[in-house]
Order: sequence, then structure tokens, then C-alpha cells
Amino acid sequence: MLRTVGSPRRTPQPVRLLVWSAGCAQDEAALRVSLRRWIKARGEAGFAGVADAWGSAGPGPARGALVAADPQEALAALDAQAPGAFRGEVERPRPVAVLLPGQGAQHPRMALGLYGHEQLFTEAVDEVFALLGPVGERVRDDWLAENPRLPIDHVERALPLIFALDLALGRLLGSWGIRPGLLLGQGIGEHAAATLAGVLSLPAAVEVVGAQAERLAQAPAGGMVAVAAGADQVAPHLPPDVAVAAVNSANQTVISGTRQGLVRAAEALRAAQLSCMPVRASVAYHSPVVAAACAEAARAFERVALLPPAIPVLSASTAALMAPGEAVDPGFWARQPTRPVQLRATFDTLFASGGHLCLEAGPGQGLYSLIRRHPAFLQGPSQAVAMLSARPRNAAHDRRSVLEAAARLWTAGQDLDLDAIHRLG
Repeated sequence: MLRTVGSPRRTPQPVRLLVWSAGCAQDEAALRVSLRRWIKARGEAGFAGVADAWGSAGPGPARGALVAADPQEALAALDAQAPGAFRGEVERPRPVAVLLPGQGAQHPRMALGLYGHEQLFTEAVDEVFALLGPVGERVRDDWLAENPRLPIDHVERALPLIFALDLALGRLLGSWGIRPGLLLGQGIGEHAAATLAGVLSLPAAVEVVGAQAERLAQAPAGGMVAVAAGADQVAPHLPPDVAVAAVNSANQTVISGTRQGLVRAAEALRAAQLSCMPVRASVAYHSPVVAAACAEAARAFERVALLPPAIPVLSASTAALMAPGEAVDPGFWARQPTRPVQLRATFDTLFASGGHLCLEAGPGQGLYSLIRRHPAFLQGPSQAVAMLSARPRNAAHDRRSVLEAAARLWTAGQDLDLDAIHRLG
């Protein structure tokens, strides 16, 4: 039984995923012609049956998919390769790298369109809220509220909610049959990656995430600013209470520090004709400003069991695969919020091992956008997919985005549990 959020307005025509496959491109084209005739002949009344019948196609290298709410939309997609239609021919699928975003990815009512509509996602998010106790109830209430108690960027709201959504989307992918070759987490997304990889049990992960959020909320007031320049250009203009917090690319650096320090830094950077933009954060993540708060939160990691990862985890803190000794070291995790995020170098490490299907499983499309601009991605055979939209229009848009991600996975050669995907209501 799916949990309902208030009284959601379901569309009269739920969005559906149709997939098909064939042994070669010529046969796939013929199959599309047959599918078009089938849909046209049966019309509105038979569209659900069409979706069910064609959705049971066996896997082959030449594949097609479409996402549509009604026969007219499906026919338009088949006729003109309109939005919602996807095709691909892949003999051997690429290994999947699941990307899990952290702070900065948050936005109001993020992923809320899946809550109460996808059972596994709903259960996973509710499990995190339940383990958080009264804090979880407040986080959930703020997530659902039109006028929340805490703003979305507040650390005690953003951190546990991003963790919950990353975890729930990662579990959802597992129910579809996606087996990642590695997990890559940014900030609190690294905690979600560790949980999905078995380093932390979910109760242990929620305990440390809750402790971190509580302690970071008591850190000196701070924030983060994105700068359109490389770290070498940025660093000379920073005052002592501001540090480089993330190196995202050759021309994007994020700085972090006290509010007063960021004001001074922004003035110096703009005087040097470097463009700056605030990042959605109320804490100086990934800087020495939060070191004292993280030291206090370290006891939480000492209380929980830590295991070597069962799935490789590529750490954005070290730009390397997490070693077993690091995974079981409480100090490694306690220091993580103070270290700069090395996304550019982490992507270098990822692509050094060959092409990947890079799949962002979290709110927004921050990691998806960055990885698509990486030189190795632009020059190589990799692909990128985001599960959710960067700017969702409404709850139904979340569900369409997830189905379109499934369509892209299918046409990239991934074999999916279509029955699990069709349970999205």
C-alpha cells in the first residue's frame, strides 16, 4: 500500500514507459512501424495494454523506448523523435558509476513527486525519518510544507534530507536491476555511497549523519561561493578565514568560510575580474571553519561498526578508490566535512579506467552537468544520465524524469526489471 502525501492530484493519464528491442537497427525500425500501427489501432482504451505488452520485450542490442501519457504523445514521439523518445544500439553496456550529490543540490520539495507514488523510494525515505526520531519528523514536515519551519539550506534540514533521497534513489536503482561498478559521492553523498556499499548499516549512517548535522549547525556562521576560475587563480585572493572547498573543474572553484571572510574574498575576486556566485549553503562546508564541530561529531563514528566496501567507492575527498583501511577508520569519516572536494581529480580517476555510464541519483543535476563538461567525457565513450530534472515543474514531472532516466538506461544497453519500473504510480 503506497503512502499518500496529503491528497495528491494524480493525472488522469499516468505517464508510461514503453520499451522494445531487436537484433539490429533495421529490425528495430520495423518494430517501431509495427508499434505505431498497434498504438494507432487501439487508441486511448488500449494504451495501457500496449504499454504492458511492448514493455515485456526481451533484451537485444538495438533498442528503443518512449515515455508518454497518452497515445497521441506516443505517436508524436515515434514519428518525429520528439522529446520522450529514445533509441540506441549497444553490443556491450558500459559499467555504471552512480553519482550521489551532497549539500548544494537541495531545492524546495525536491523529489517529492516520487513520495507516495513509488513504494520502495517511499519506504526508504520513511525509514531514514523514523531512525532520526523527532528530528526526522521535523525534516519530513518541512519537506512537505508550503511554509517550512527551517529554510531548505539549513544544515539540520538539508543534510539528512539529501542523504535520505540519495539513499532512496540508490535503492530504487537496485530494484531495477542496476548493479553499479562503483559509487561516487560528494559531501554527504559520500555517506550515502558508503551506506549503499555496506560500509555503514542504515541505522549507523543515520546516527552519524544526524550527529554531523547537529554539530555543524553550531559551527560559526558561514557559507560558500562558486568562482568561475581555477583554484590557482582563486587561492591568492582568499583571506585567512576562507579556503578552497571544492575544485569542480579547470574553471570552477568553490570557496568556503565565515560570512565576513566571504564578503572580503568576493570583493577581492571581483576586483581581479573573477565572477562569483553564492552557493546554497549556510555552513562553511569543507573548510577549517567547521573543524571543531567535526571533532565533536567524531565520537559518533567511533560508536558504530564500519566495514570495507562491498562495492567500490570513489571518494571525492581523496580522488581515489576508498581503501579498506580508510573505510573502517572513524577519523577518515569525521574529517571528511573539513576536506576540500576534489571533483575534477575524482573524475580524472574515474575515466582513467575507461568509459562509464555516469548516473546521478539525487536531487538536481549538479554532478551530471559537471561530468559532461569533463575533457575525458567529451573526448571518450562515456554517457551520462540524471534521474531527476534540474528544475522540476511539479510532482508529475519528477515521475516523468525517473521514467525517462529508465528509458536512457535501457537504450544504453542496461537490462532492467521492467515490472519494478512499471510499479511507479
